[in-house]
Amino acid sequence: MRLSDTEELDGTQDPRSFWHSETKRLREKEGWTQSRLGREINVSEDYVSRLERGVRPPTPELSIRLDQALKTDGHFMRVYELAKKSTGAVPDFFAWVAEMEKQAQRIEEYNPSMWPGLIQSPAYAELVFKSVWPYHTEEQIRDLVEQRSERANMFGRNGSPEVWMIVEEALLGGGLGPGVMVQQLGHVIRLMESRKIVLQFIPQTIGMHALKVGQLRIMTMEDGSQIAYTEGPHSGSVMDTSEELAKCRRSYDLARASALPHEQSLVRIRAALEEHEKHDQ
Repeated sequence: MRLSDTEELDGTQDPRSFWHSETKRLREKEGWTQSRLGREINVSEDYVSRLERGVRPPTPELSIRLDQALKTDGHFMRVYELAKKSTGAVPDFFAWVAEMEKQAQRIEEYNPSMWPGLIQSPAYAELVFKSVWPYHTEEQIRDLVEQRSERANMFGRNGSPEVWMIVEEALLGGGLGPGVMVQQLGHVIRLMESRKIVLQFIPQTIGMHALKVGQLRIMTMEDGSQIAYTEGPHSGSVMDTSEELAKCRRSYDLARASALPHEQSLVRIRAALEEHEKHDQ
């Protein structure tokens, strides 16, 4: 959970929260300031503050440094491994982001090559996972699809976040097998019509724009703080400094300026759905 500067992290929630809370507990046990711990593990005082509040994710490198600095005999590394196992099928680099997603007040995302995970239908998600992990067993793929579907349950709860998606119009095309795009487009239409998401297409006539080269997600928390996240096939990167966030915000806003309005995008999806339904008959 992301916290303000004055809030205390509840370390009993899960192994990740425990890892963060232990950073503060053991630092204070040593009588160290955040600045002192930062010097010992080669990060800034602000970074230590973010670690203790759960704003920065635990990593194996940080766990090793903390164990060495605080002389905790592998304690942080063991908790990190426990936290890693507790994430289930979610890839480790994304697990912390998935946890933060549950606390977000607003989620803004751009994806150039596929429908964003939160709005993928089960059939579409299955194809995505099989293409990325072709040697996974059917059971492993099923676990990944189920976890992705569980993340999307946020749309059914009270106080669900505002979700704003920008995607490329090329995603309306086919070639994924009978019924897949019909299910996917129908799913997106229901989310749009029920006002669960705002979705905009960047038309194919727009040759280049500020986010053409990659995926971006910006999450805004209840206290107004933000994190940005970019992802490749097997890695992810979290950005939370003011400089990084300003650049991400500018790029996202520029891409949004190139996109069609929500209602026009919905009209195009409905038309594409009709075409796919005719093709599948």
